[in-house]
Amino acid sequence: MSRGWLVAITVWCSRRCDVGFGDEILAAGQAQRLYAHNPFRRVAICDQQSRPRWHPIWDGNPILATPADVDQGEDVQRLMNAPGCRPYIVYPFTEDTGWTFNTAFRAREHVARIYLTVDELRFGVQLQQQIGPYVLIEPYSKHDNLRWPFESWVTLIAALPDLTFVQHTHVESTRVVPGARDVMTRTFRDACGLLASARLYVRGESGMCHAAAALGIPQVTIWGGCMDWNVLGGYPKQIGILNYTGGSPCGRWHPCDHCRRAMAEISVEQVVQSIQTMLTQEGAA
Repeated sequence: MSRGWLVAITVWCSRRCDVGFGDEILAAGQAQRLYAHNPFRRVAICDQQSRPRWHPIWDGNPILATPADVDQGEDVQRLMNAPGCRPYIVYPFTEDTGWTFNTAFRAREHVARIYLTVDELRFGVQLQQQIGPYVLIEPYSKHDNLRWPFESWVTLIAALPDLTFVQHTHVESTRVVPGARDVMTRTFRDACGLLASARLYVRGESGMCHAAAALGIPQVTIWGGCMDWNVLGGYPKQIGILNYTGGSPCGRWHPCDHCRRAMAEISVEQVVQSIQTMLTQEGAA
């Protein structure tokens, strides 16, 4: 195989492995900080060729300029953040090597804002009116190394009978934790509508954790040993349950015995205590 093909495969893998809603929320967070320093020019989030781009999670965000706005001549601040140039990743990487984290970046210093529509917000408001205050969960992750064992979720809900648990499910996650109310969400923004009315969010690290920070929702994140907490965690109102053993954070893309053990060793008692601590801090216990 030629060197050119190897480079092309590496770039393709790098882009495929860093595409997600969480990445785009982080991009909006970078834009928010940039705009705070210069509120007289909106921000255009661009790809590696400095071409403005758009993502649905940015809909309604008044500080962001669309590609059409730039085409029409608006004077903007340009921010490069796109597949292949994420600020928290050291490039290049592949699925086999996994991520190396850029330790100079701090997500908590770039808190985004998400602007939901009235209809999207109504999704959670109506549920809260029906069942009262609820704790939102989602055990599923498309990334195996970020999953806490399903059996631990079952035990967790049984250990907190005074709390009402809602699980937001989608096409990929069909396994509902016994004792949780199942609410199907069609889109990421629908899930954010449920999140916006939750008293607390509990799950492994994901794009929805960055959404919780953007919406100001308290969260307990079952972190494990894959991702770098100092880079991607530590938001206000966030408790992270880390299990950093040898090799953490490993950043592995493929399923990893190290990450499986790290998650399995996080006890239900640790998560229960963190939930109770966060609810007490927020005056909701």
